[in-house]
Amino acid sequence: MGWMGSKENGKYEMRKGDTRDASIAFHISCFMFHIFFFLLFTFSLSSAFTPPAFSRLDSLFLTAATGEPRHEAARVAAERALRADSATLPYLLEHRLRKQTPRQQQYVERLFTLASDSGRSARPRLLLAAAIADTGARAGLHPWSGDTVRAQLLYIGSRLGDSAFAAVAVPWLGSSYEPSRRMAVRNLGAYPRPAHLPLLWNGLAQTHGLELQQRLWALAAQGPIREWKPLVPLLSDSLFFNRRTVRDMLLKATDSSWALLKMAFPSGPPDSLRSEWRLLAQDAKGGREFLKSEEGKMTKEERKYFGVGD
Repeated sequence: MGWMGSKENGKYEMRKGDTRDASIAFHISCFMFHIFFFLLFTFSLSSAFTPPAFSRLDSLFLTAATGEPRHEAARVAAERALRADSATLPYLLEHRLRKQTPRQQQYVERLFTLASDSGRSARPRLLLAAAIADTGARAGLHPWSGDTVRAQLLYIGSRLGDSAFAAVAVPWLGSSYEPSRRMAVRNLGAYPRPAHLPLLWNGLAQTHGLELQQRLWALAAQGPIREWKPLVPLLSDSLFFNRRTVRDMLLKATDSSWALLKMAFPSGPPDSLRSEWRLLAQDAKGGREFLKSEEGKMTKEERKYFGVGD
């Protein structure tokens, strides 16, 4: 067995089958070696592990934020206790803004909204305002995360129902961090007032993507738009949903009158922009004549779509 051999002519020779037995023994030894070190590593980890120590507010928050239906009674009781405790909102700002599940993030917003009571209580607004001003310098935050948390706080502020929070958001319209600008704009839409219109129009033509979408939403929230012509250049935006929103806003601002809209039609527009004007004319009152005049510039599929020609 193993490496034992027979001596012949003064030399040891391996017997038939000994090589296979030696290989098996070697693999068994390696396996036992790995098992030993795995158990040793596991034991060292278990001895060094200490379970997290949850505070009273930790336990209440985790219970209240759960979505498990069978825990509804415990969830309701935990939320009642959180709302009654004056330390809850500072606790949320200190411990529940980062590394939370989506449901936990939504629950943070819910607790602030409930505490605000549509602006009847100023405390949530004042706490958020102080946290927004202090985000960049807070201990334990990485340089990039200050902007991330600030955008989250601005979003929470837009959900408070407290119109005074808009004044907190206005300074961040010029932030270098795009999500912070978007959330600042969201506040102007959430709390509409005439003073917000110049802020929203300013730089609109240079805005694109999701930020433009947010600005258009905030503009529409201000009420009827009288000066609609600055919206026309936005029909060339790269995103379809922005172009569609612009078309809807133009139709609403002009009461779907093609007689008004055609005055802003550019001369010699590119094909992509011409397509947007055709879609606009299709939904406008009196736009049928424009579509007929465009028949010669349309493809067969476009003529079929707009219902002109054969």
